[in-house]
Amino acid sequence: MLSPSQKVARDIRRIRLAQGLSQRQLSARAGFQQPYLCQVETGVRAISLNGAKKLEWALGLRSGKLCKVLQRRESRKLWPVTRAALREFGQEIRNFVEGGKPRVEQPHQRFSLENPLWPMGIHLGEEAADEVRQLELLRAGQTRFWRDFNSFRFDSWSEKRMLVRVALLGMQLVGVRLEQMGCTLNVVNGKTGKKPGLHRGFVYRGEHASLVWCPQVAVRAGKTVLCVDNLLLVRVKGKTVTAVVEVVGAPYHGDRAKERRRDRLLGVPVFHLDAAQLGEPRLVERILTWARRVAEAA
Repeated sequence: MLSPSQKVARDIRRIRLAQGLSQRQLSARAGFQQPYLCQVETGVRAISLNGAKKLEWALGLRSGKLCKVLQRRESRKLWPVTRAALREFGQEIRNFVEGGKPRVEQPHQRFSLENPLWPMGIHLGEEAADEVRQLELLRAGQTRFWRDFNSFRFDSWSEKRMLVRVALLGMQLVGVRLEQMGCTLNVVNGKTGKKPGLHRGFVYRGEHASLVWCPQVAVRAGKTVLCVDNLLLVRVKGKTVTAVVEVVGAPYHGDRAKERRRDRLLGVPVFHLDAAQLGEPRLVERILTWARRVAEAA
Protein backbone atom coordinates (compact mmCIF):
# COMPACT_ATOMS: atom_id res chain seq x y z
CA MET A 1 0.00 0.00 0.00
CA LEU A 2 1.37 3.38 -1.02
CA SER A 3 0.61 6.45 1.05
CA PRO A 4 -0.87 9.53 -0.69
CA SER A 5 2.57 11.22 -0.70
CA GLN A 6 4.13 8.13 -2.23
CA LYS A 7 1.43 7.94 -4.91
CA VAL A 8 2.07 11.58 -5.83
CA ALA A 9 5.83 10.93 -5.93
CA ARG A 10 5.30 7.95 -8.22
CA ASP A 11 3.11 10.04 -10.55
CA ILE A 12 5.65 12.88 -10.62
CA ARG A 13 8.41 10.54 -11.73
CA ARG A 14 6.19 8.82 -14.32
CA ILE A 15 5.03 12.13 -15.86
CA ARG A 16 8.52 13.63 -15.77
CA LEU A 17 9.98 10.67 -17.66
CA ALA A 18 7.10 10.68 -20.14
CA GLN A 19 7.89 14.33 -20.92
CA GLY A 20 11.60 13.57 -21.30
CA LEU A 21 12.63 15.83 -18.43
CA SER A 22 15.56 15.25 -16.10
CA GLN A 23 15.24 15.91 -12.38
CA ARG A 24 17.48 18.93 -12.79
CA GLN A 25 15.28 20.39 -15.57
CA LEU A 26 12.03 19.86 -13.65
CA SER A 27 13.55 21.23 -10.45
CA ALA A 28 14.62 24.41 -12.26
CA ARG A 29 11.11 24.91 -13.68
CA ALA A 30 9.45 24.42 -10.31
CA GLY A 31 11.99 26.44 -8.35
CA PHE A 32 13.36 23.50 -6.36
CA GLN A 33 16.81 22.16 -5.70
CA GLN A 34 17.47 18.89 -7.55
CA PRO A 35 18.30 16.93 -4.34
CA TYR A 36 14.88 17.86 -2.94
CA LEU A 37 13.07 16.49 -6.00
CA CYS A 38 15.19 13.35 -5.83
CA GLN A 39 14.13 12.82 -2.20
CA VAL A 40 10.48 13.35 -3.13
CA GLU A 41 10.58 10.89 -6.03
CA THR A 42 12.28 8.18 -3.97
CA GLY A 43 9.83 8.59 -1.10
CA VAL A 44 12.44 9.75 1.40
CA ARG A 45 10.70 13.10 1.81
CA ALA A 46 6.98 13.85 1.69
CA ILE A 47 5.91 16.64 -0.65
CA SER A 48 3.85 19.54 0.64
CA LEU A 49 0.68 20.88 -0.98
CA ASN A 50 2.56 24.00 -2.03
CA GLY A 51 5.28 21.88 -3.63
CA ALA A 52 2.69 19.79 -5.46
CA LYS A 53 1.10 22.97 -6.85
CA LYS A 54 4.47 24.13 -8.21
CA LEU A 55 5.05 20.77 -9.87
CA GLU A 56 1.58 20.81 -11.43
CA TRP A 57 2.47 24.11 -13.08
CA ALA A 58 5.97 22.94 -14.09
CA LEU A 59 4.59 19.77 -15.66
CA GLY A 60 1.69 21.53 -17.37
CA LEU A 61 -0.94 19.55 -15.48
CA ARG A 62 -4.43 20.69 -14.70
CA SER A 63 -4.80 22.32 -11.30
CA GLY A 64 -5.50 19.82 -8.53
CA LYS A 65 -4.29 16.69 -10.35
CA LEU A 66 -1.57 16.10 -7.76
CA CYS A 67 -2.89 18.14 -4.84
CA LYS A 68 -6.22 16.36 -4.48
CA VAL A 69 -4.40 13.16 -3.49
CA LEU A 70 -2.75 15.02 -0.59
CA GLN A 71 -5.86 16.77 0.71
CA ARG A 72 -6.68 14.25 3.39
CA ARG A 73 -4.19 14.72 6.20
CA GLU A 74 -3.72 12.40 9.14
CA SER A 75 -3.64 14.02 12.56
CA ARG A 76 -0.29 14.12 14.34
CA LYS A 77 -1.99 13.79 17.72
CA LEU A 78 -1.92 10.70 19.86
CA TRP A 79 -5.28 8.97 20.02
CA PRO A 80 -6.92 9.20 23.48
CA VAL A 81 -6.72 5.42 23.90
CA THR A 82 -3.02 5.49 22.95
CA ARG A 83 -2.34 8.30 25.39
CA ALA A 84 -4.09 6.34 28.15
CA ALA A 85 -2.03 3.22 27.39
CA LEU A 86 1.25 5.14 27.43
CA ARG A 87 0.39 6.70 30.77
CA GLU A 88 -0.12 3.19 32.12
CA PHE A 89 3.57 2.61 31.49
CA GLY A 90 4.39 5.69 33.59
CA GLN A 91 5.99 7.59 30.73
CA GLU A 92 5.76 11.25 29.82
CA ILE A 93 4.05 11.80 26.47
CA ARG A 94 7.03 13.84 25.26
CA ASN A 95 9.03 10.59 25.11
CA PHE A 96 6.99 9.49 22.11
CA VAL A 97 6.48 10.67 18.55
CA GLU A 98 3.19 10.66 16.68
CA GLY A 99 4.16 9.06 13.39
CA GLY A 100 6.75 10.56 11.08
CA LYS A 101 10.44 9.67 11.03
CA PRO A 102 12.14 9.00 14.39
CA ARG A 103 15.17 11.09 15.26
CA VAL A 104 17.17 7.86 15.45
CA GLU A 105 16.38 5.56 12.56
CA GLN A 106 16.59 1.81 13.05
CA PRO A 107 18.97 0.02 10.66
CA HIS A 108 16.24 -2.07 9.06
CA GLN A 109 14.00 0.91 8.36
CA ARG A 110 14.31 2.40 4.92
CA PHE A 111 11.78 4.69 3.24
CA SER A 112 11.05 4.15 -0.44
CA LEU A 113 8.25 3.89 -2.99
CA GLU A 114 8.07 0.13 -2.82
CA ASN A 115 4.76 -1.51 -1.95
CA PRO A 116 5.85 -4.48 0.18
CA LEU A 117 2.43 -6.05 0.76
CA TRP A 118 0.97 -6.46 -2.74
CA PRO A 119 2.55 -9.93 -3.38
CA MET A 120 1.01 -11.33 -0.15
CA GLY A 121 -1.71 -13.19 -2.03
CA ILE A 122 0.83 -14.72 -4.42
CA HIS A 123 2.93 -16.13 -1.59
CA LEU A 124 0.33 -16.95 1.08
CA GLY A 125 -3.00 -17.30 -0.72
CA GLU A 126 -6.21 -15.37 -1.25
CA GLU A 127 -7.09 -15.21 2.44
CA ALA A 128 -3.88 -13.29 3.12
CA ALA A 129 -4.60 -10.99 0.16
CA ASP A 130 -8.05 -10.25 1.66
CA GLU A 131 -6.37 -9.23 4.93
CA VAL A 132 -4.17 -6.77 3.04
CA ARG A 133 -7.22 -5.30 1.29
CA GLN A 134 -8.98 -4.94 4.65
CA LEU A 135 -5.96 -3.09 6.05
CA GLU A 136 -5.85 -0.78 3.03
CA LEU A 137 -9.49 0.14 3.63
CA LEU A 138 -8.98 0.58 7.37
CA ARG A 139 -5.91 2.82 6.91
CA ALA A 140 -6.91 4.57 3.69
CA GLY A 141 -5.29 8.00 3.43
CA GLN A 142 -3.16 7.59 6.57
CA THR A 143 0.15 8.75 5.14
CA ARG A 144 2.20 8.44 8.29
CA PHE A 145 0.91 4.97 9.08
CA TRP A 146 1.88 3.60 5.66
CA ARG A 147 5.22 5.42 5.68
CA ASP A 148 6.07 3.74 8.97
CA PHE A 149 4.49 0.36 8.22
CA ASN A 150 6.18 0.02 4.82
CA SER A 151 9.56 0.69 6.42
CA PHE A 152 9.62 -2.58 8.39
CA ARG A 153 11.85 -5.35 7.06
CA PHE A 154 11.12 -9.04 7.59
CA ASP A 155 12.72 -12.41 6.91
CA SER A 156 9.54 -14.03 5.63
CA TRP A 157 6.07 -13.36 4.27
CA SER A 158 4.66 -15.10 7.34
CA GLU A 159 6.18 -12.40 9.58
CA LYS A 160 4.63 -9.71 7.38
CA ARG A 161 1.23 -11.37 7.60
CA MET A 162 1.54 -11.48 11.37
CA LEU A 163 2.00 -7.71 11.45
CA VAL A 164 -0.90 -7.16 9.04
CA ARG A 165 -3.14 -9.04 11.45
CA VAL A 166 -1.87 -6.94 14.36
CA ALA A 167 -2.50 -3.72 12.40
CA LEU A 168 -6.07 -4.83 11.62
CA LEU A 169 -6.92 -4.37 15.32
CA GLY A 170 -6.72 -0.62 14.66
CA MET A 171 -3.93 0.24 17.11
CA GLN A 172 -1.93 3.43 16.63
CA LEU A 173 1.62 3.03 15.34
CA VAL A 174 3.99 5.39 17.18
CA GLY A 175 7.63 5.71 18.17
CA VAL A 176 8.42 4.38 21.65
CA ARG A 177 11.46 4.17 23.92
CA LEU A 178 11.47 0.58 25.12
CA GLU A 179 14.31 1.01 27.60
CA GLN A 180 12.23 3.61 29.49
CA MET A 181 9.08 1.50 29.64
CA GLY A 182 10.22 -1.36 31.81
CA CYS A 183 11.63 -3.61 29.06
CA THR A 184 13.85 -6.25 30.70
CA LEU A 185 15.67 -7.16 27.50
CA ASN A 186 18.82 -5.28 26.48
CA VAL A 187 17.46 -3.66 23.31
CA VAL A 188 20.14 -2.33 20.95
CA ASN A 189 20.61 -0.90 17.49
CA GLY A 190 21.02 -4.03 15.36
CA LYS A 191 23.67 -2.40 13.18
CA THR A 192 25.84 -0.59 15.73
CA GLY A 193 25.05 -2.47 18.95
CA LYS A 194 24.52 0.86 20.72
CA LYS A 195 21.44 2.38 22.33
CA PRO A 196 18.58 2.22 19.81
CA GLY A 197 16.64 5.42 20.42
CA LEU A 198 13.08 5.06 19.15
CA HIS A 199 11.35 1.91 17.94
CA ARG A 200 8.06 1.85 16.09
CA GLY A 201 5.37 -0.04 17.93
CA PHE A 202 1.61 -0.59 18.05
CA VAL A 203 0.09 0.71 21.28
CA TYR A 204 -3.04 -0.93 22.66
CA ARG A 205 -5.22 -0.18 25.68
CA GLY A 206 -7.49 -3.07 26.59
CA GLU A 207 -9.97 -3.59 29.37
CA HIS A 208 -7.48 -5.49 31.53
CA ALA A 209 -4.04 -4.47 30.25
CA SER A 210 -2.00 -2.05 28.16
CA LEU A 211 0.35 -3.29 25.47
CA VAL A 212 3.18 -2.16 23.21
CA TRP A 213 3.91 -4.48 20.26
CA CYS A 214 7.20 -3.80 18.44
CA PRO A 215 8.25 -5.92 15.43
CA GLN A 216 11.84 -6.75 14.49
CA VAL A 217 13.77 -5.69 17.59
CA ALA A 218 17.50 -6.34 18.09
CA VAL A 219 18.38 -7.66 21.56
CA ARG A 220 21.78 -8.28 23.15
CA ALA A 221 21.82 -11.57 25.03
CA GLY A 222 25.25 -12.28 26.49
CA LYS A 223 27.77 -11.91 23.66
CA THR A 224 25.11 -12.46 21.00
CA VAL A 225 22.73 -10.03 19.31
CA LEU A 226 19.41 -11.64 18.41
CA CYS A 227 16.57 -10.22 16.35
CA VAL A 228 13.20 -11.13 17.81
CA ASP A 229 10.19 -11.15 15.51
CA ASN A 230 7.93 -9.30 17.93
CA LEU A 231 8.72 -7.79 21.33
CA LEU A 232 5.76 -7.18 23.63
CA LEU A 233 5.51 -5.04 26.76
CA VAL A 234 2.43 -5.83 28.82
CA ARG A 235 1.31 -3.58 31.66
CA VAL A 236 -1.08 -5.18 34.18
CA LYS A 237 -1.94 -3.96 37.68
CA GLY A 238 1.05 -1.63 37.90
CA LYS A 239 3.69 -4.08 36.68
CA THR A 240 5.31 -4.46 33.25
CA VAL A 241 6.29 -7.81 31.74
CA THR A 242 8.43 -8.33 28.64
CA ALA A 243 7.49 -11.16 26.25
CA VAL A 244 8.37 -12.28 22.74
CA VAL A 245 6.30 -13.71 19.88
CA GLU A 246 8.22 -15.72 17.28
CA VAL A 247 6.76 -16.83 13.94
CA VAL A 248 8.23 -20.21 13.08
CA GLY A 249 7.75 -22.89 10.43
CA ALA A 250 8.92 -26.48 10.26
CA PRO A 251 10.87 -26.11 6.96
CA TYR A 252 13.00 -23.31 8.41
CA HIS A 253 12.84 -23.73 12.19
CA GLY A 254 12.89 -27.47 12.71
CA ASP A 255 15.54 -27.55 15.45
CA ARG A 256 13.44 -27.41 18.63
CA ALA A 257 16.48 -27.80 20.86
CA LYS A 258 18.04 -24.72 19.28
CA GLU A 259 14.81 -22.79 19.82
CA ARG A 260 14.77 -23.78 23.50
CA ARG A 261 18.37 -22.62 23.90
CA ARG A 262 17.48 -19.30 22.26
CA ASP A 263 14.49 -18.91 24.58
CA ARG A 264 16.67 -19.53 27.64
CA LEU A 265 19.16 -16.97 26.34
CA LEU A 266 16.40 -14.37 26.06
CA GLY A 267 15.13 -15.19 29.54
CA VAL A 268 11.56 -13.97 28.92
CA PRO A 269 8.30 -15.79 28.04
CA VAL A 270 8.20 -16.71 24.33
CA PHE A 271 5.11 -17.56 22.29
CA HIS A 272 6.03 -19.76 19.31
CA LEU A 273 3.54 -19.35 16.49
CA ASP A 274 3.69 -21.78 13.59
CA ALA A 275 3.30 -20.08 10.22
CA ALA A 276 0.51 -22.54 9.40
CA GLN A 277 -1.58 -20.98 12.19
CA LEU A 278 -1.60 -17.49 10.72
CA GLY A 279 -4.99 -17.97 9.07
CA GLU A 280 -6.73 -18.97 12.29
CA PRO A 281 -9.54 -16.63 13.43
CA ARG A 282 -8.90 -14.35 16.41
CA LEU A 283 -5.24 -15.36 16.43
CA VAL A 284 -3.89 -12.00 17.64
CA GLU A 285 -6.52 -11.83 20.36
CA ARG A 286 -5.35 -15.26 21.56
CA ILE A 287 -1.76 -14.01 21.71
CA LEU A 288 -2.84 -10.94 23.66
CA THR A 289 -4.75 -13.13 26.12
CA TRP A 290 -1.61 -15.24 26.60
CA ALA A 291 0.48 -12.11 27.17
CA ARG A 292 -1.96 -10.78 29.77
CA ARG A 293 -1.98 -14.09 31.65
CA VAL A 294 1.83 -14.17 31.62
CA ALA A 295 1.87 -10.67 33.10
CA GLU A 296 -0.72 -11.49 35.75
CA ALA A 297 1.24 -14.58 36.80
CA ALA A 298 4.58 -12.75 37.05
